[in-house]
Amino acid sequence: MDWDEIARNPLLVENYAMFRDVGILDYVDQQKREIKNNQHLLEEAYELFRMESVDKIVDYILWRLSDKFIPSSVYIILNEGIMVDKIKTIAFQSMQTVEKSLPLETLRPFEEFFKKYTGTTSYLILKNELDEATLAPIDICFPEIIVPIQGFSGLYGMILFGEKILGEEYSPGEISYINRLMKFTSISIQNNIHYERSVRDSKTGLYNHNFFLSRLKEEIARSKRNHSVFSIMVMDIDKFKTFNDTYGHLAGDEVILSLAATLKKTLREGDILSRFGGEEFTVLLPDTTPEQSWIAAERLRQAVEDMVTPYQEHVLKVTISIGIASIHPYSLSSAEDLIKRADEALYQSKDRGRNRSTHYRSGLLNQALDCNP
Repeated sequence: MDWDEIARNPLLVENYAMFRDVGILDYVDQQKREIKNNQHLLEEAYELFRMESVDKIVDYILWRLSDKFIPSSVYIILNEGIMVDKIKTIAFQSMQTVEKSLPLETLRPFEEFFKKYTGTTSYLILKNELDEATLAPIDICFPEIIVPIQGFSGLYGMILFGEKILGEEYSPGEISYINRLMKFTSISIQNNIHYERSVRDSKTGLYNHNFFLSRLKEEIARSKRNHSVFSIMVMDIDKFKTFNDTYGHLAGDEVILSLAATLKKTLREGDILSRFGGEEFTVLLPDTTPEQSWIAAERLRQAVEDMVTPYQEHVLKVTISIGIASIHPYSLSSAEDLIKRADEALYQSKDRGRNRSTHYRSGLLNQALDCNP
């Protein structure tokens, strides 16, 4: 409590010695510090809930932790899978990112433990309750404390803290801070994981068609405001039913996964690639003219034609056909109309022999024309 505050209150001045001796002033100071800490924590929680990705959440919590102490290592282990486990590890040594994956295939063996211990817990307690084989994949991190990321669907992940950089013990205040910050961090990570799962296709990890439609409508609105041009593509695998009849649906699944990876690698970072369903995919190309979109489509088509997918004793190859439609700000149409035009162009690619790109032409032509040289 500062002297200005005491001087403004005659009762405090008159009874200052008694309040000091019985500890009331110290208690008031402690409560003020606690209020200030809680205000900071709420500000941190607000910032965490605004984060748009797990990577940004991780960067933020490391920055906040560095104000208090520096752990020798931090490992964030997340289950990104939807239908099956898909473990991702984000690792830091002395607050610097390091490439390190852990031989951990599932978080299921840890679920019962974290039903019992729901907050920040000493790793020694975990070691006393779980067997060596279960702990072997994370023992190599030399963790000192462990924090669960839990949600309605169970255990989403774990955060492992190594000892502090100077080898000191974590103080009760530091553990309390970690515990409170990690609770907000867990909620924020859960929200991001839920969102990602809601907009992603479970098989390929690409965006789903609902997300594509939402982004397409946003792009139409942006084009109307800014008079910008953009394009979309609709594509599918040529004669895929015959392929599945020949090699089986498991081989077809492998090809779809390989195709998704090839398309994603070939497109620009800002392009929106989604799985429409089955063997059909869509792409939103912001700020892309008809000429640029056809060049991009041909690049995709060629990449898929060159793609090989090993499967059992086979080396599988497929081709794709692509339909393209572009929008001009002075002739805007609905999302449904634009997709319909791209579909018509796709059918033209099929009719003209497959393994080709076709751009929809409107106006006097008012039909889908082959853009191949």
